[in-house]
Amino acid sequence: MPQRKYELELELDEQLSLVIANEITVKALIYLVERAGSPKEVADSLGLDTPKVSHHVKKLERLSLVELIEEREVGGAIQHIYRAVIRPIVSDKEWAKLGVEERQRYSVWIVQMILADAAMSFAANLFDADPTNHLSRTPLLVDDEGLREVSEIQNEALGRYFDVEAISTQRSAKTGNPTIHAIAAMMCFRLPGPSWGVASRKPPDDLAAGA
Repeated sequence: MPQRKYELELELDEQLSLVIANEITVKALIYLVERAGSPKEVADSLGLDTPKVSHHVKKLERLSLVELIEEREVGGAIQHIYRAVIRPIVSDKEWAKLGVEERQRYSVWIVQMILADAAMSFAANLFDADPTNHLSRTPLLVDDEGLREVSEIQNEALGRYFDVEAISTQRSAKTGNPTIHAIAAMMCFRLPGPSWGVASRKPPDDLAAGA
């Protein structure tokens, strides 16, 4: 069976395992989720050699996670432009099939991308330019079921994000008003002990004692 056909038949969790096995593949996929680009553009953004990055982009193409959308002639050479075919999101069931180290490797890169996006926004003086922007840090004290409930709330919100994006695109096409590049990030994770946020919400000793 040809390698390409075999890889296309892999389930999503197996595809993700192949992606996160190498950090360059992860970075290339994240880049192509955010924007279309050539292997050279991806390589330049990562500070790596184009042939090395091209190998990883081809790997993503074999896995049907990115697709070739355009061929441009640049300086007498043909530049291939790719974009992500699907958002790299998996269900809780598929995510659970991955080992802890695999999940953590992928999560670390996502967090780093969020920090890089925030730094870019701050540098352009855009992070707080809109009074409706949202930023919160909410320490919680929950049990296992409560943690799952928080995750469900965030999954529902994620679905609504995509609905809003689709409606915004349609509305922009009708009105001619430009769309805005934005990042919506959510996280909920365990801590080894209470955070300062939780501690600060405890009543003073005199109130706790009923004074």
